[in-house]
Amino acid sequence: MRRIAAFPIAILLLQAVPAMAQTVQEDPRALMLQARAKQRRGGGDDPQGAVQIYKRVITLVPQSAEAQLRLSESIEETGNMDGAVAPAQKALELDPRNAEAAGHLGLLQYRRAMASSSSLPEARIALQKATELLPNDAEVWARQGEVSELLKDSELALRSWLQVGRLRPSITIAWERALIQAKSLDRYEARREAAMALCSGKNPDPRHLRMLDELAREQIKIGYLAHAEESFRLLSRHLPESPEILENVALIQVRTARFDEALKSLQQAEKLKPSDRISFNMALALMNLGRFQEAEAQWRRLLPHLVGKNEETVSQQNARILFANCLLLQNHGAEALPLINAWRVTKDDGELAVLRAESLLALEDWKGARAALKEGIAKFPKMPLFLQAAALPKNLFNESFFAKKESRTALMQLYYEGVANAFAEFRQWDRCLEYAGRARNVSKQREIELLLLQSNALDQLGRAEEALKVLREAQKVDPANSTLQNNLGYLLLEKGGDLQEASDLIEAAVKQDPQNGSVMDSWGWVLYKQGKFEESEKALRKASELNPFSPDTRMHLGEVLLKLNRPEETVEQWERALAFIFPGRATLDKRLAALRADIAKRNASPKGPAPKDSAKDLKNREDKSDDEYDEDSH
Repeated sequence: MRRIAAFPIAILLLQAVPAMAQTVQEDPRALMLQARAKQRRGGGDDPQGAVQIYKRVITLVPQSAEAQLRLSESIEETGNMDGAVAPAQKALELDPRNAEAAGHLGLLQYRRAMASSSSLPEARIALQKATELLPNDAEVWARQGEVSELLKDSELALRSWLQVGRLRPSITIAWERALIQAKSLDRYEARREAAMALCSGKNPDPRHLRMLDELAREQIKIGYLAHAEESFRLLSRHLPESPEILENVALIQVRTARFDEALKSLQQAEKLKPSDRISFNMALALMNLGRFQEAEAQWRRLLPHLVGKNEETVSQQNARILFANCLLLQNHGAEALPLINAWRVTKDDGELAVLRAESLLALEDWKGARAALKEGIAKFPKMPLFLQAAALPKNLFNESFFAKKESRTALMQLYYEGVANAFAEFRQWDRCLEYAGRARNVSKQREIELLLLQSNALDQLGRAEEALKVLREAQKVDPANSTLQNNLGYLLLEKGGDLQEASDLIEAAVKQDPQNGSVMDSWGWVLYKQGKFEESEKALRKASELNPFSPDTRMHLGEVLLKLNRPEETVEQWERALAFIFPGRATLDKRLAALRADIAKRNASPKGPAPKDSAKDLKNREDKSDDEYDEDSH
């Protein structure tokens, strides 16, 4: 039998192989790797070839955001920035939370905008999306800052440059541009942040130090003394041999009643370069510390220098007034009077006229005191001592009647009250309390004023229960007095007293004195305690307008806004409060830091799918993409 050869069958099988191969689909993973190798980003030099391969991948996997993104990159590498836009936009359309795609599109649109200003609006939109998904990417924030400046969008430019500075504190240009925008927009907090940042390094530019010095002086003018002190302290760190900076720190400490600290700062400044101004402020600090003998010695050394100058200065006049006060508060009226008589009293110098009258009263020279008071009433009717004297019965000023006990009693009370007020001015509350008591013991006249003075002194001394008792006594004398109503009502609030009584008292005070910022603040705080938060906010907003430099009002308003679930506004109010110096500032600072952290934590919580991490390396990203392609193929 003849065998049949197998060759024809083999031929048929070989001819069938190409037809079978055509039904096998290309592998997107392999294509992606091939294309990536051709990209310049992948180390290759054939971006056009990469473009063709990525287009094949998109044909196979049309919903792949990764392929669209890589296609856009490759097209841009060929020099066709306009053509790269569409696939970049498609990548974001397919995956709206793709941070890498958003960053790529933002920077692509930025480069187009730098080539043609007509693309600036598109760049702004793309960069805003990029900063949303890449909040810690300094480059996209910087490009947004540049684009915003070109579009004259100062608000967005300021926000962008501040964020660049916060992410990369060493980038000086970011802080400089933020400072420029902050000044043009009159944004105090942003200007302060930028100026402080520019001077926080080891060797700041002298130009930046001058900017900080300018800011510090403005902070003093607007009453932001805590911020001013921080600015001057930073300046002193870089300019330790400058007595003027230390002196400015001391002046802030004087104004905020921190006299021990002020004296130390002034002594340091004096070692560097003595001056009459430093000596003046040292004497003032000593008086406020109750060290009158040391202050007297300081005034005695200083006054000859001031008087020896050709023209009379404000410092000379103030030194005389303070020196005379220093003598009177030590019961040296016999020495003070001839000095005051020798000093020329000008038409604007009511303080010396008051001191002359007080010296005569201290010496019990009733005739001379009567004449001085009559003259003061005529020339300086608005000075407190002369206002009080004018309210005395007219017959006390008749010479024939003047020697009587009634007249001496009234004038002695006038003197004691004046001394009590002087001690209060220098924060010597024990002595203030003593002389207010003497004034009350002498006569029942002006009892309500003296009771209020006593309660204030007791409160300052931390004797709240006694202060409350004195206010209750004052309530019997003049229950309709608005100052009494406010002080008593607020003390009840702070000490956990009857809320309804506090409310009634403060509401009555508001009706009498609606333009008083302190009273309105008390009313807002009452409403807060009653849980009437919307009404409380309205009252405290008005209080902040009437008294914009009150840290208490800012703190209270912040508390109300927190109850109204508006934490960002609370931050704003507490930041304003911290511009001032007040008891409890450190506690509020900690609360503010905790609140900021809480806000940041809440803002970081994703509302949708989490954005992809743009920091992943290429291998991990491609591995992740490979898995997606496998799923698509299946």
